[in-house]
Amino acid sequence: MKLFNLYRLSPKNLVLVILWLASVILICAQILNTRPLQDDYFLLGYLSQNSWLDFITAVWNGQGGNLWPYGAQAILLSNSLFTANFMVIALWTVVTLILTSFCVLQILKWVLGADFNSLKAMKFLTVIPISYLGFEGLFTPGLISAYSYHQAAFSHLWPITLLCIAFFMIFKGSKNILLAITLGLLVGNSNIAEAWTAFVALFMLFFSERKTSRFVLSGFKFFNTFSAGVFLGIVLILISPGFWNRAQNSVGLPATSSEFLQRFLKSFGSFLADLLTHPMLWLVFLIGILFQIDQKYGPEKKLLVYKVKMLTALGIILFTSLVFGGTFGYVSWHQSSGLYQIFIPLSFVVGFYYKTLLKFKIFLRMEPYIAPFVILSIVAISLRTAIAFNDRANDWDIAYKINYCLIKKDPQAKLIGAEMLYPGFNLGIEDVASWDWMADGYSNWLSNPKFKSEIQCPLK
Repeated sequence: MKLFNLYRLSPKNLVLVILWLASVILICAQILNTRPLQDDYFLLGYLSQNSWLDFITAVWNGQGGNLWPYGAQAILLSNSLFTANFMVIALWTVVTLILTSFCVLQILKWVLGADFNSLKAMKFLTVIPISYLGFEGLFTPGLISAYSYHQAAFSHLWPITLLCIAFFMIFKGSKNILLAITLGLLVGNSNIAEAWTAFVALFMLFFSERKTSRFVLSGFKFFNTFSAGVFLGIVLILISPGFWNRAQNSVGLPATSSEFLQRFLKSFGSFLADLLTHPMLWLVFLIGILFQIDQKYGPEKKLLVYKVKMLTALGIILFTSLVFGGTFGYVSWHQSSGLYQIFIPLSFVVGFYYKTLLKFKIFLRMEPYIAPFVILSIVAISLRTAIAFNDRANDWDIAYKINYCLIKKDPQAKLIGAEMLYPGFNLGIEDVASWDWMADGYSNWLSNPKFKSEIQCPLK
């Protein structure tokens, strides 16, 4: 019974319990409330009437050469083409969580070096909770972006995660060439911003680690093969007719220097605002302070500062790449997930060693109040998000029944959407009522003769 006496737990252990409890509740809520959204509608409609190869060909000619995010999403949705069964895409949440948690763990191990194994395990039981909760935003549904919006995650989150895995394999001295080329292709063929970031990160790794015998002797072959895969993935994007077609005809390239500057500043402001208003970035910093290490057991300061600078540089490179991507393309709420795969563990490390890394000691006075503030914030964010998940799923189910009957009567009928817009900027999950291309895909999906449903029309 003593295990249930939460009031006897220390503040940091109580925070740990709340983190895990909130994570488990939200993960279950997200899985149980998984429903199609945005690009899913188009794909369900297209693939219910065309083959997977037809779709890939259409992407190559009209959308871009980053084939693997589209192809992987199409495979995920294949179980839902002729029925409203979303179990496969729901389980995708678990797979992504495993990858993101592994990435955060490897970043922490790299920054802490040899001291990682000497630390108490309790401090690193926070890895999975911060890997999951870290994505949730204040004005945007970051958890949906990272763990339910497959197209966005494959293009913006997975490449950074797979880059971490590749670095792990390099330092492990792996000789698996097939794995190296596969990871490289997946990272390079994801999206130009993330692929370019990976390419720069490889140069950073080479010039910072080339003198260590472990890297040169055991990991160099994997490094070279992975780099070649990244390069090939980027080339596939650039040579596709769809890439240039989309660049010129979808959003359009800036026509003048003043238009370029205007679009650049808009893109820069959007991504910067997303970072600065991201609540989990600050909360994870405070969690790091709660679990801070005794400085005498920490890594050597010069090495710690160097690794923190390297990780910060990687985040800045990705930020800059996204800004330029938004300048020449468009800016949307779902494009920032890769940033948090870098900045969340970085924020935790800075909080963890804030007495060493930060000159100001204002947090010394704040330490007694950090635990209750973090607990209240996590509870508030988790409740809001869980309710949003549930409400959106309920709205979707109601709309699905109504839309099914509307489409059976008139395929061109005005459909009901299931939007989930967060307050402030009204950003979030827009649906079939807002966009014709979503409605067209949704209608094509439900109107397919092979689609099976137990809905009786007219509704009673």
